[in-house]
Amino acid sequence: MITKVLDQFSKWFLHHQSFAGYIEPIMQMVKPAWRAGLYRAKIGELTQHNGDFLSITLKPTQHWQAHNAGQHISLTVEINGRLLTRVFTVASSPEQFKTTGLVRLLIKTNEQGRFTSLLSSALRVGEWCNISAPSGDFVYKNTQNNATFIAGGSGITPMLAMISEHLKHTTQKVSLIYYAKAAAHQCVDELSALANQFSHFSFLLLTREQSDDITRHVNVWENPDIYCCGPANFMKTVCDFAKKHHLNYYQEAFGLTLPSQNDDSLFNVQINSSAHVVNANNALLAQFEGKQLPVKRGCGIGICHQCQCIKKSGVVRNLKTGELSDNGEQLIQLCVSQPVSDLELQL
Repeated sequence: MITKVLDQFSKWFLHHQSFAGYIEPIMQMVKPAWRAGLYRAKIGELTQHNGDFLSITLKPTQHWQAHNAGQHISLTVEINGRLLTRVFTVASSPEQFKTTGLVRLLIKTNEQGRFTSLLSSALRVGEWCNISAPSGDFVYKNTQNNATFIAGGSGITPMLAMISEHLKHTTQKVSLIYYAKAAAHQCVDELSALANQFSHFSFLLLTREQSDDITRHVNVWENPDIYCCGPANFMKTVCDFAKKHHLNYYQEAFGLTLPSQNDDSLFNVQINSSAHVVNANNALLAQFEGKQLPVKRGCGIGICHQCQCIKKSGVVRNLKTGELSDNGEQLIQLCVSQPVSDLELQL
């Protein structure tokens, strides 16, 4: 109730969509690591895995509530003097957290990435970072149905938590079809232990070279619920297959779902002293990055406030809520703001 009142106050008098977004940069002047709505977590262990994966074990403060298996959190760390945020799935089960107080992230590092490529050198055991409350609805839906999990690459992470958490709660058949590059499959020992413990669980480790048809190993006659996580084209193939065979289908997605529209409108944007043209179909941050403008990127999905700037005039649509801004001065997050009119911005 208090949060809603403060957010409404911010809209009326502070020209910002949320009080947390307004107060965050002010608090950071005193406590640079402070982030609105986040929790502190101590880094307990860092382990390099094959296939360029990094396992991070965290111990959140006691106020952090357990996740549901399959949910994700945002991780905020200081890298090169900047607080950067990205979203990762928790790869450990809620039962493990309740027993040990620990959660595990399993992160695919990317040499070209502005975040993951620097994690190994930026993090230290015993230091602190910020994490968000868990969120996401990619969770086990029905333990009364057979289930087939199909993972591509780092898409295995939510499934590790979901399978280990729910095998003990179902007697229905659970299978995992796991695609990765050769020698890059993760946590094979854990999967083998689960298969030995639970006779109704089995898994296949495959590469695209071994089986280009990623759905050929799905036993349609078992009428399983399909859970999928992987690259976009990978998930689309599995989704189309599930629809064709009338199977329940669930997938993980971290990005924003842009409104379905066919709008070829172009708008003028005045940024400080320079003029630019943007289209109506994409978020401002992505378009500004494409133009190589000096913008900051954090999580990219509206969780942190690293990309916020001052909108002096014009109207934008918030991609998370669908709401339209007013025409006056307002703090906005570029990653979730879609232009609806000409704009004047101050970066």
